[in-house]
Amino acid sequence: MSNIFTIGRHGSFQLRYGWITKGIQAIQANKISDVFTSDDATVNLGVGKNMVAAIRYWLIATEVTDNDSITEFGKFLNDKDAYLEDDASLWLLHLTLAQNKKLATSIYWLFNHFHQNEFTAEEAGSAFLSYARENNWKGSEKTLRMDIQVILRMYAPHKSVKTQIEDMLESPLSLLGLIKYFDGKYRFSFSSKNTPIEVIAHNINDKFKDSKTVSIQDLMYGDNAFAPALKIREDELIAILERITQEYEDYHLREDAGIFQLHKGITTDAYKYLEKYYAA
Repeated sequence: MSNIFTIGRHGSFQLRYGWITKGIQAIQANKISDVFTSDDATVNLGVGKNMVAAIRYWLIATEVTDNDSITEFGKFLNDKDAYLEDDASLWLLHLTLAQNKKLATSIYWLFNHFHQNEFTAEEAGSAFLSYARENNWKGSEKTLRMDIQVILRMYAPHKSVKTQIEDMLESPLSLLGLIKYFDGKYRFSFSSKNTPIEVIAHNINDKFKDSKTVSIQDLMYGDNAFAPALKIREDELIAILERITQEYEDYHLREDAGIFQLHKGITTDAYKYLEKYYAA
């Protein structure tokens, strides 16, 4: 299974403010296939060589690009919120990463398979190493531990060499408040989130596009579940689904013998719910 792992390809650079926008604009402006590998890449992107590679990786991992071409998702995001000023855009990027086992393995593992609510970076690194080795990963332990440290810093920056404000400016995903850092330890936040219901409706529609019925278990624990990525419990999940069904008639929540099922229509409009959100 190690061949489906992607670990350390960000080169120790966390996703920073402006990088998604910068990468999209570079592709649009240059109209060449080697925008990230040409001799002019550092000039076109205005960053060093290692950061060029990191920007390219984060564009791929967030599914904004594919083979250095802007995806439908990338075009939508660039059209609606080019500078990622709306928190909904950050939630979309986070969900893409947290559900992307192949290209963002450490983030996927952290939110879906690591169940220790309070931990140090060392403890997370050891647990991630065990998970990787159980799945026949043969890479460098140093690279793996660096990877998880970068991801933790991306979601929960804290004072070190830099000030907290500078770190926050470099880490847009930290604004989501999913992980907190205090007194040498990280903690997942299970408090209520401000994730727009349209983002969640879109995610369900995208991940279960061919399904008319989705169980609560699928949304809580399945391979395409969004609940772990948002760190929400089952009662909050049901409350969110009830809000979606109240707003959108193509979703219905039904209970049979104490078991909830979400019934949904099959829509060919991939961005139906997000279009409404960004138009508001």
